[in-house]
Amino acid sequence: MSAIQHWTAEQTQLISSTIAPGCSSDELKLFAYACQRTGLDPFSKQIYAIKRGGKMTIQAGIDGLRSIAERTGQLDGSETYWCGADGQWQDVWLAKSPPAAAKTIIYRKGAAHPFVGVARFDDYNGGQGLWTKMAATMIAKCSEALALRKAFPADLSGVYTTDEMQQADDIEPVTVTAQPAEAKSSRALPAKATAFDAGEKAIAKASTLDELKTLGDRLVARFDAGELTEAERDQLLQMLLDKETAIVQP
Repeated sequence: MSAIQHWTAEQTQLISSTIAPGCSSDELKLFAYACQRTGLDPFSKQIYAIKRGGKMTIQAGIDGLRSIAERTGQLDGSETYWCGADGQWQDVWLAKSPPAAAKTIIYRKGAAHPFVGVARFDDYNGGQGLWTKMAATMIAKCSEALALRKAFPADLSGVYTTDEMQQADDIEPVTVTAQPAEAKSSRALPAKATAFDAGEKAIAKASTLDELKTLGDRLVARFDAGELTEAERDQLLQMLLDKETAIVQP
């Protein structure tokens, strides 16, 4: 693992205005780590960040996910099927109407079982653009992305494709009624504090770049699972960056 990349001021400004608009400086640091972890180039628009509901989502094209999986040397082929409302799977979709779902099976060398991703059309349909012209292709890419993340969680955790997220553009924000302060402190806070404390201790103990890479992957997964607040995530990310600098430049 090479050192986490740091962009120049000019590059940071370009990314902030075109590739990761609306992201804070700490979110840009997290995005930089995602670029490093995946090996995707933001300047070639292989990966970028989009803010939705105040939360940064890291996105890539399906070709980006495929290239990451291929680079592991563990990818051992894939299969995709479609089905209609009858639930009968087919290896080609010829109907004029969209399929009800797509299923992709990913094979990983040495794994005891394949990894399956099933995507329902109604769950992902963006309702415009290629979703109206190439419905079978679009839903197949979503199922493939699901299967690839299952097969390669350490490499693809937290990275979603644009096709998967298009439906989110049309969803209205949901207003959640806040719980009373006592209820929050008795349930949500201990879980988050435990995850943060564990991350802080693990970073302090880490002594190699490989260990930091694993911790970075866990950080993203814990944040996606709601175990860390945005502020806690950013604080742990800064600790991770500081620790890597200390290892690379003792």
